[in-house]
Formats: sequence, C-alpha cells, structure tokens
Amino acid sequence: KLRPCSRRAAMAARHPEDLPFPKAIGYYALALNGAKGGATKYLTLQYLNYARWTAQQHSCGLAEALRIIARTYAYSADGRFAPVGLFRMWWPYVTLVNETVHWAMKVPLAMQLYQSCRDAGFGPHSGLFLGVAMSSAGEVAATGWSERFGVHMGLRQISSYGESFRTARDAQGGALAGAYAGAGGLWVRNFSWNFAFFEWKRFLHNSVDQVPDGAPQWFCRHVHWLRGLDRKDQANMLTFESATLATYLTFFNMAGDNIKTKMQYDPARYPSFVGTCRDIWAQHGLVGFARGSLFKGIYLILGATVAIGIQERLSDVMAALMSK
Repeated sequence: KLRPCSRRAAMAARHPEDLPFPKAIGYYALALNGAKGGATKYLTLQYLNYARWTAQQHSCGLAEALRIIARTYAYSADGRFAPVGLFRMWWPYVTLVNETVHWAMKVPLAMQLYQSCRDAGFGPHSGLFLGVAMSSAGEVAATGWSERFGVHMGLRQISSYGESFRTARDAQGGALAGAYAGAGGLWVRNFSWNFAFFEWKRFLHNSVDQVPDGAPQWFCRHVHWLRGLDRKDQANMLTFESATLATYLTFFNMAGDNIKTKMQYDPARYPSFVGTCRDIWAQHGLVGFARGSLFKGIYLILGATVAIGIQERLSDVMAALMSK
C-alpha cells in the first residue's frame, strides 16, 4: 500500500484532466449510455428511419415516399383508414438491437482507436482518419447483419428471419456474403459521417476554448453565446451542430446509405457495390445517391443528439478520454 505522503504525491502528479478511475470504466460508461441513447432513438424515431428506407428503395422524393407509406400502412386491404398499421414500421425488432449496439460502440470505440493512433505517432487529423476508419469497420462487423435484416424484413414485411437470410444467402452465393449484404455501402456511410462528425466536434469544442484567428464576427458571437450555456447544455448543442454539419456536408454519407439500402432490400438485383453504383447512376444520375436525404438528415441529427447527448452527461469523462 502507498503511504499517505506517497498517495498525496501521486495525486499531485496526476494531470488535472485525468480520470479518477481506470479508463476502461470511462469507456464502459460511455458505451452503456450510448446503448440507452440508441434504444431511445429506435423507439422514438424509427418512423423517420423507415421513411428514408422507402425513399431509397424507390429512388423517390419526399412527397412520393410519404404517399407510399400512407398507402401501404395507413389503410387496410379494403381501403379503410387504419393508422394502427403505421406501427408496422417498427418491424423487425432486431433493429432495436442494431441501434443499441451501434450507438453503444460508436463513440467509445472511435475515441479509443483515435487515442491509440495518436500514441503511435499519428497527428490529430491522420490519427482520427485512421482511428475512425477502423472503428467504422468494427461497427459494420458488429451490426452489418442486423442492419441487413432490418432493411430487408422491414421493407418487405417478411415475418421469418430464416426466410430473409435464405433469400440473401442464395442471391449473394454464400452465408457470410448474404448476412452482410450491403456492408461496403454501410462502411462508406458510417466512416464518412463519423469522420466529419468528430472533426467538427473537436473543432467546435476547441473554438469554445479559443476562437480561431480570423474567425468571422457571426462565429465569434455564436461562440460567446455557447460559453454562457451550462456545460452539459453546451456539449449537447455542439453535438447537434456537429451532427448537422456532418450529415449535410458529406455526400458520401448519403451515397453509401442509398447503395446499402438497395443491396439489402433486393440482393438479387443489386449483388455488388460497384454494380449498384452503376445502376443508380444510369437510372437516376447524381440525385439518385442522395434520395432520402431529408428523412435521413432529420433522423440522424435528432438521433445523434439523443444518443450522444445522453453520453454527454458524462462530459468530463469524454473530455478526459479524447485529447485535442
């Protein structure tokens, strides 16, 4: 055991931003709160997720996607108005597992790998790029199969997981390829959003500490307003702003999502990443890669604010785990 004077010396030597407990506990706390946020996101916002899938499935705009959803779920077979049918958009329930696991690992895994890359000698930007590339691959490995089940069974309203799996397996020519159909598009989507989100979040947090030289007056006034907020309210606002910028300023986020959804909905017609890209371009041009962007934007911005916002309750933990 350390003598009292030794304990005092150890405490004095500790960096003021260090955690008073092992880092593993900090990562576990972030993961647990992220899981809560992911589950909340599914329960409250799944209708937006489904609307986005519908727009991407049909490569259509906002109004047409809403008409398809209303025609499919808000009316019975004999034409009677039956709004209870809209709750079918929450099927299959494996999507709850997907969202819970996805948001549980998104922040802590990216932060841990980013810090490892920094420790290995990479700079802040290259370290984040490499760390997020690996963490996004981890997300795909952990949730790619449940994402595929969710899209395929949800859009086709298939009740059997076995039937869904057999359809994808036969179309892709193998069990693993079938289970992870659309994984390439999923990685492009996750990586582009994650990298942009963490870069914007770091930039905005650092700007609150010290406004960059040459910043325009409107940005300086905004930072001044942010500084007046409660610490956790400030962190939640910066999360919302970072999620908005990451969503609408990264074309590849939207493109990867469209490719993924088409490959998961119809694996027989869209068996490959490159072939799906060519088909979307030939049929719809550049706009085909951005279908569902409004639904996805609202869903992702609100969802990220909910999921990561719950993690922001642990603001001091996040600050100590992620160096500038």
